[in-house]
This record gives sequence, structure tokens and C-alpha cells, in this order.
Amino acid sequence: MTVQDHPLDFNDAPPARKARSATRMSAARLAELLNDRIADLAVELLGTQNRALSSAQQLRFGTKGSIAVEIAGKDAGRWYDHEAGTGGAGPELIRHHFGMDEKAALEWARHWLGDAEMPASWTAAKPAATKPAKAPTSGAGRTVELSEAELAAKVAEIVRQTEVPNGTPVHAYLHRRGIAIQPPDCIRYRRNAYGSYGAMVALATDAAGEVLAIQQVYLTAEGNKAPVNPVKRTNKAVEGWAERSAVRLPGREPLVLCEGVETALSVWQATGQEVWACLGISNIARAPVPDKATVIIARDGDAPGSKAEGMITRAATALALRGLTVMIATPPEGEDFNDVMLREGEEAIRNRIAAAELFRPDQAEQGRKRLYIGSDVEMAKRVREDLTERHGRIVHAEGEFWRYVGTHWEAIPAHELRLPVHTYDGASFETPAGEPSNVKLTQTRVNSVLHECAALCAEPGFFDTPPAGINCASGFLRFDAAGTPHLEPHHRNHRCRHTLPGRWSPGTSGIPPEGSMLRRLLTGSFKGDPDAQAKCDLLAEVCGSAALGYATRLVQPRAVVLHGKTAENGKSQILDLARGLLPASAICCIPAAKMGDERHVTGLVGKLLNASDELSPEAIASNIFKSVVTGEPIEGRDVYKSRVEFRSVAQNLFAANQLPSFKGGVDRGVQRRLLLIPFTRTIPLEERIEDIGKRIASEEADLLLAWAVEGAARLIRQRNFAIPESCREALIEWVLGEDPVLAWIDACVRVTPIVNGGPMLATRDAHLRFQNWALAEGFKTEKIPAINGFVQRVQAQVAGIQHKRTSAGRFFLGITVTQG
Repeated sequence: MTVQDHPLDFNDAPPARKARSATRMSAARLAELLNDRIADLAVELLGTQNRALSSAQQLRFGTKGSIAVEIAGKDAGRWYDHEAGTGGAGPELIRHHFGMDEKAALEWARHWLGDAEMPASWTAAKPAATKPAKAPTSGAGRTVELSEAELAAKVAEIVRQTEVPNGTPVHAYLHRRGIAIQPPDCIRYRRNAYGSYGAMVALATDAAGEVLAIQQVYLTAEGNKAPVNPVKRTNKAVEGWAERSAVRLPGREPLVLCEGVETALSVWQATGQEVWACLGISNIARAPVPDKATVIIARDGDAPGSKAEGMITRAATALALRGLTVMIATPPEGEDFNDVMLREGEEAIRNRIAAAELFRPDQAEQGRKRLYIGSDVEMAKRVREDLTERHGRIVHAEGEFWRYVGTHWEAIPAHELRLPVHTYDGASFETPAGEPSNVKLTQTRVNSVLHECAALCAEPGFFDTPPAGINCASGFLRFDAAGTPHLEPHHRNHRCRHTLPGRWSPGTSGIPPEGSMLRRLLTGSFKGDPDAQAKCDLLAEVCGSAALGYATRLVQPRAVVLHGKTAENGKSQILDLARGLLPASAICCIPAAKMGDERHVTGLVGKLLNASDELSPEAIASNIFKSVVTGEPIEGRDVYKSRVEFRSVAQNLFAANQLPSFKGGVDRGVQRRLLLIPFTRTIPLEERIEDIGKRIASEEADLLLAWAVEGAARLIRQRNFAIPESCREALIEWVLGEDPVLAWIDACVRVTPIVNGGPMLATRDAHLRFQNWALAEGFKTEKIPAINGFVQRVQAQVAGIQHKRTSAGRFFLGITVTQG
């Protein structure tokens, strides 16, 4: 088929009219015109530019911007591929892109510029110079942004259209590649996948067998790859599918990870081992391999120093950093394991898999990087691209870099952040004078690169407004306004930073059944208490608040104090139970007295629960305490790190035998932010179960989650804790016992309407009467404030009074002292 037979040529443009041979342009003129239109030429050949790295003078192409094309200035018309280490002008770009010789490149240029018609010899039979028709991303010929539900529906429909591959072009395609074994159920055939072409469909499934993504390889009726571009297409049903699924070929251990389906089938046929096709090099790093497993990466024979070589090294490093034992099996350079089977047979594959070498991240050789100007900002952009390639979207918020790991966002450890920067040590670049130079990294410069990378990835409010829900092992429980939970698949847009270990399904009851340890702990702690059920419900709401990350979104946020004057009353076990509901990453232990320390307060960043059994009578910094409890912006700074501003979402839960005091007394703000739950019963020895709180968390995790979900549902409906009367009374007793001014006001002061300027009481007389009363009641002298502090606290605590200053002194108006 020639150009005349086809409505579009390989540039997707109508063929130009044939020019008269007498007016054909010279090679020099062609080069001049190509350089004048270098921007158009680059986009034609290389696709859309990398907008983040491009400028008015230079276009950058590729995810890392490795191809630079000068479009303005003295070097306009020049280009350079930093990965390949080659460059030139317009004609060289054509030769570099297509692999043509000089004559063929000039003919292509003439055609592109409209100087000559495409030679008839350049037909679909010459793939090196021909661009096949583009396969659409969906049924239409354009890219369509689909919702999550539409993505899932599209994949489900494709799967529905598939059939077993026996007797189809898939059978011929695999036989041609030496794969004679009966394919497993995850390999299917789809008729008319693209026009008249069918497709081999590989199903990427999770551990439960649910299809999360598919890959189609378009085939002709004869079992050859179809002449479409791209010939392979991957469709996802959910975001983050690579962290949860792979094309799984069953077999014995150890697990083998491969990039493509054909390689995986070849290794599977030869070894009988379990093999996963990850559908891409970068996805190997994300494969959902069990913890502490041994895996063999059956890599392709990529050239040393190539981009693919670097990607496989990074993938192996990522797996090793997850605690896996990683082995690498390598075929000859330029081949994959399917090539090995075709050339040498199955025995050669078995030998190479058996000879897989242990991978050590610290010994991984990195090809020398190439930079354009070698600045910290340029390296920061490249590091951001490296991190994005490895982990997907990267977000910098609340002083940390965050990545999505399939079920939740997690902070990237500092050492994992520094290693990608280290790969640019020794990177080559040219100075402004055109001299070659190399990057020399120091600790200061690494910190500088990461500082600029943080600015590039900054999304300060990313975690501020997540949807109301609980992220558990089963998925995300989204609550509607009525407090009804609905289970959804995990998604990065939920912006959760933790996954609770329990599982939940619709209809699960949150009432602890008879015989459960959870019921035994709750009933044993409050046996004989008139408010027993109300206190149990309140504890469920407290745990639900922590699981939701909802503590600071209540109408009246409160820190909860579990108080029991005696030992063995159950409060410590309740604290262990609350900790066990959540993963360790969601919990911190910052005593209230240390919240005023900027080095300690940063420990609250991203946590759901601050649980401490240390609530010493040491004075508490009230203003910071209130800000932490209510989720107001607070600042902190970890050692050797920059100051960070954040809002705490943690539910504060303390257990104490002795209640603390507050600097400056207990003002109304602090009172509103405290919730005291008294534990008044000492549990008899015969009723105790050792470590019952921890055992409930490990042995009854699903019941514990269901109990917390019930509490969370009530909390969302109420927008507040349902506080039993005994808890309110206990709080009042604590506050009055800690604050002599409040106690005096409660016992001795009556507010009287002000009429004709009275009643009037001199502040010095009021302070003297207060002082005498407080000493008589047994308050310590150091707790009795001086007159100025006394006046301020009375004004703050007593509504409806006035303070007046005259030549005769200062007076309270509207106060009558009944005793003292």
C-alpha cells in the first residue's frame, strides 16, 4: 500500500502535492528551513513537550526533560539528547529519531516541508519509516477523561467480551514465540478489539482474584502483532492498581517478577515457578509482594547505562528497601527471556533463573547522569521526576514528602529521599563557557536540592479537608450526613495516611457479643456504674473519633482523660485497646505537659491518636494545649529541620491516677476542651485477663473496628460526644479542686444585677476574702494568685459583672460575696 492508497501518511497529514524536480531544494536550504521550524519539527517527532521544564528559549521532551531543543537565541535550531549523549540540528534530529541514513532523512524532510511527495517505496512495509495508525484510548479516536466508575465499567466490559484463547490468534501468537503451554485463566482473547484486529488480553488481579487492570496486545488474524500504534494498551479499573495486582501465573516459590506477559509466560513454562507480569518496569517496584518474601526479577537484557537499566535498578532497590530478598536473573544483552527460549530452549531459562544473583542496593551501579546547567533547581526537577516515576504522584505537605502506596499515603523516609539525589553526584554538564564539568554533592547541596524539590511538590493544604470516613483493610468507609457508612475501594483522593488493620462489611453489628473479650472488658470496667452503658458508648465514640481523624472537626473538640484513683480499674486496658485499633503509624505518645515544646509537638503531624498514660501533675501550657485539641494552626520544629506549621487531627486520650494542674488556672477555654471519664471500680483478680486490651486488638480486630464504626456513626450524627452526667460532675469537681478562684466563685460569689452603680466591692477586699477562704479550704499558697491575676480571672470567669477604676481604687460591680 502506498501513500496514494492511504488517506493519511505516516505524519498523520494529507500527502503534499508533488513538487517539480527542477525546483527541489538543496540540502543546505532544507537544513535552514528545518532549523527555522525546529519547534514544529520537535513536536512532530517527539510529541508534546514537558511543559514544566520548557521555557521560552528551550523546549524539553520526556518525563525527565532529557531532550533539549533550542528554539530561540544564538543556538536556535540545535538540540541535544542528554541520555543518548548526541545532538545536532534539524536533519540530525530526523536521523536520530527514525534511525535513517542521511539521504532518507533529507527525503523525509522534503516531504514534511512540502517540497516533494513521499516516495512510493516508503509504504507500510517499512516500519522504520512508517508510523502506524494510532489505536484509540477508548472507543473514540480521542483521549477521554473517565471517572473511577467509568474506568471500572470499561475494564469490566472488556473482560466480559473475552474468551479462552484456544484456537484463536492468541494461540498462534504464543506458539510463534515458543510458548506451547496451555495459558492460565488470566490470558484471554478479545475479538474486534481495534477494528478488525483482535487482542490478547492479560488480566491483572489482586489477591482475591478481582481484575484491577488489563493489558491488550492487538493481533492480526494470523497471530502477528497488528500494525497499530501503540500495539499494547493497558487499561486500569482503579487508581493504584500496580500496588495491588499483577498478571499472576500460579506455581511454586520463589516468585518471579517480569516486565511483560510474553517474558512471564516463557519463564513460567520453563520453570513451573509462580510468575507475575507487572506490565511495565516501574510497576515491578510496586508489585504487591508479601513482606519478607524472596523474589527473582527476570529482567530484560537492557544495555548498561540505558534508561531501562536505570529503571530496573531503581525497581530492585525499591523492593529491597521494603525488606524483600531480591535476586536478579539476566538474559544476554539485547534479549529477553522469550528470546532465550526461542534461541536456546527452556533449559537455558532454568539455568539463568537458578543463577540469579543477590541484589544489593548499596552496590547498584548507576550510570552517570547528564544535566543541562547543573544547578540545584535543575537537579530538584530531575529528582522530582525520579520520585514520581518510582512512586507516582509526590506531595509535600506538613514538612514531609508523601507517596501513595495503594491503600494510603505514607511519608517517604529521609534516607529514601536522599538516595535519588546521590545519583546526580558526578553528573556531567557544560558550563556557560562551554567547558565540561561535573556535579560535586555535599550534605549542604543535597539539602538544598531537597529544599527546592519540596517547593516543586508543595501542596500545603493537601490533607486538611479529607472526606469523613475510616480507612480499613476492606476499603474506605465513607459516612454520609446521617452517619451511615458506605464501603468504597481505596483511592488516593481519600487522602488517608493510615489503614486500620480490621475488616468491615455492610451489615456488621458493632455490639460486642456475649463471650467476647471486648464485652468482658467494657462490662468489667463499669460494673455497678449507673452510667455504665453511656460510658461504653462514649468510649466507642472516642475510638470512632480517632479512626475518623474527626477529633478537631467536632462542634466542641475535647481531650479525653481516663481517670481512676486506684490501679487495675481498666483504664490502661482501654488505652491499649484504642492504640490497637489503629496502625502504629497513626499513633503518637506526647504527654500533655510536653505539648508546649516545639520539638515534641511535631510528633502530632498526621497522627490520628495521641495516647499517653503519663499525665503528670506538672503544669500544662494551656494555650498550646487548646490549639492542639481544637486543631488550630501550631508550629513546631524537629531537630535539624525547618519550622513547620500544621493542624493536629489527633484525638487526645490520656490515662491518669492523678489529675494535672494548669498554668494560670483553668480558664473556660480549657474547661470546654476536657472530657473526664471516671473509672471507679477495681476489677477483682479473678475477673482480670492479662493484656486484654492488646489481645482484643489482635484477636478481635474486626469486632473492635465494628464497635468503633458504630461510635463514629453516632459521632457524625451528633457532631459531638454524648457525655454522661457523671462525667460532667467529675470534670467540675476536678476544675474546682485545681483552681481556687473558680472554687471561690462557685462557693462564695453571687451575681447581682447592677442598679444605680451597685452593689460595689473593692477588689482588694474581694482578694482578701478570697485569700482567707482559699487558705481555710486547704489550697496551697503557691496556687493563690496575686491581686492582679485574681481580678483578671474573676472578670474572665464571671459573666454579668463589671470592673471599675476610680480615685478611691478598683471595684467589682454586680458581685455579692456570700461567705468568707
